[in-house]
Amino acid sequence: MRKLKKDTDLAKFLIAVKACKNDVFFDSNEGDILNLASTLSQYVFCSIAGKESILENGSVRCVNEEDYSLLADFLCED
Repeated sequence: MRKLKKDTDLAKFLIAVKACKNDVFFDSNEGDILNLASTLSQYVFCSIAGKESILENGSVRCVNEEDYSLLADFLCED
């Protein structure tokens, strides 16, 4: 799991997510899990963009380890 970089362009991030081979999840620190392959989950994800604390405290989890390289520009290093 990795954190999103501050001031990430969410539209570009979601375009990169679509290029991933497997599912990519956003896990909130409150226990919510959004599968970013789902249009509905993408909508919810974008709607919380105004709540920086949720984005900063949540994490991105890729099912396929190789997908992290596709999202590297948007994620903080471990």
